[in-house]
Amino acid sequence: MKTVLVAEDEQAARVSLTALVEAAGFRVIPVEDGKTALSLLLHDEPDAALLDIRMPGIDGLEVLRKAREGGSDTAVIIMTAHGDSNAAIEAMKLGAFDYVAKPIDFDALLPQLRRAIEHRKLAKSAAHDPHSGAPPASPPKPAPKSGMIGHSPLMQDVYKRIGQVASSEATVLVRGESGTGKELVVNAIHHNSTRARGPLIKVNCASIPETLLESELFGHEKGAFTNAMYRRIGRFEEAHQGTLFLDEIGELASALQAKLLRAIQERTIERLGSNVPIRVDLRLVTATARNLEEAVSEGRFREDLYYRLNVVTIKLPALRERRQDIPSLVDFFVHRSGRAVSMTPAALQKLCAHNWPGNVRELENTVERARVLAPAGIIDEAEIQLAQRTDSSSVPWADAVPIEAGWKKCIATLERSMVERAMTLAGANKSKAAEILGIHRRFLYEKLREFGLMPEGE
Repeated sequence: MKTVLVAEDEQAARVSLTALVEAAGFRVIPVEDGKTALSLLLHDEPDAALLDIRMPGIDGLEVLRKAREGGSDTAVIIMTAHGDSNAAIEAMKLGAFDYVAKPIDFDALLPQLRRAIEHRKLAKSAAHDPHSGAPPASPPKPAPKSGMIGHSPLMQDVYKRIGQVASSEATVLVRGESGTGKELVVNAIHHNSTRARGPLIKVNCASIPETLLESELFGHEKGAFTNAMYRRIGRFEEAHQGTLFLDEIGELASALQAKLLRAIQERTIERLGSNVPIRVDLRLVTATARNLEEAVSEGRFREDLYYRLNVVTIKLPALRERRQDIPSLVDFFVHRSGRAVSMTPAALQKLCAHNWPGNVRELENTVERARVLAPAGIIDEAEIQLAQRTDSSSVPWADAVPIEAGWKKCIATLERSMVERAMTLAGANKSKAAEILGIHRRFLYEKLREFGLMPEGE
C-alpha cells in the first residue's frame, strides 16, 4: 500500500483530503504543520505528499526546498489558494510534480496523485541505472517577481511550464498573439535559470531592417561594408553565458534563417567581414505571434530551423480565453500610479465583456486612457467607452478631459490611441502600422518611444 503525506493546517480540508485519499486505497499520514511534514519527508520517505503552501512554522515551499536538500525524492504536489506566478514557478523549479489551486478538484487530484507516484518509481529506476551519471542539480535560487498576473488554469499551466524549463538549457519557443506578454515569460525563464547572473539580450527581428539585422546579430569588422568605421560586437556575443531572446522570429528573412540555423547547431558565429569562428555559450529563447507551421508549409520558414527552435513550447493564452483574470489585471493597472482612481462595477463588467484583440497590452492602454480621462477619479462606462474610441470626430474632448490637462494632452491622448489601434490592426508589424496611419516608419518609431510602447532595447 502506497503512503501519502497530507500536510494541511485547516482541519476541515485535512479531514476531507484524508478521507478521499484513503478511499482511493492509499495509506494516509495527516499533519497540520510544516515542521512535522518536513520531518516525515526526511525520515519516513512517503511515496507522495500533498503540501499546503501556507502552513504555520514552515510553509510548503520551504518544506519542499529543505526536503530536496535533505535527499528526499517523495513526489510532491503543492496546494494553494493563492495561485500567483512566483509560487507556481518556484514550486516547479524545486522539483514539485505538480501545483494545484484550491478549491481542489478531487476528480482530477487522484489521477495526478497516481501519476506522481508512478513518476517517482520511474525516477528511482533511472537513478539505479549505472549508465546514468548525471550529477545532482544544485538548489535553485528563489524566484524574483515575474510581472505576470492571473490565477486562471491556463496561466497556472504557463507558470508551471516556466518552472519546468527554466533550469534546463533547452531552446524555448514562446507562442501567443500580440500583446499576451511573451516578453514577461522570457524574463521569467532567464531570471529563474542558471544563467540569471549573465546578460539577457533582446532583439526584435521585425523592427530592424533586413540589411542591418545580420550585423545586429553577428557583428561586423571595421571596413566590412560602407560606413563600417569600427568593429561591432553582435548580440550573439553580447549574450555569452546568458540568454539571447529573438522576438518575432517568424519575420526573419530566408538568408538569415540559414545563418541562424548554423549558429544554433555549431554554437559559433562569424562577424561580417571575418572568417574567424567565435564560440558562443548562450541559451536561445524565441517568440512569435505567427503560425510557423503554416510558414513552413508555404516555404517561408525553414523546416530544419523550425525544429531547432521548437524544442520546448510555451503557449500564452489570449486574454479572451482567460477572462477571469481581467479584474486582477484591471486592479493592477488602475492602482499602479500615485493618483487615486476607482472603477464602477458597470465599467469593469464592460471590460470583461470585450474580446480584446490586442490582449493584455490593449487592456492596459485602455485602462490607462480611462484613468487619465476620468475627471473625478472614478472610471465609469463613459470613460471606458471613450478610451476605446479612435475616431477623433466622435470624441467629445471638451467634456471628457479636465481643463487643466490642456490641449497638448488631448492631442497626445488621441495620437497614442491612433498609434495603438494601428499597431493592433497591423499585428504589431510597424511597417504595416505606419502604412495604415499614412506616416513614415521613422515617425512611427518616434511616437512609439514617446508613448513608452517601444520594446526595451529597440
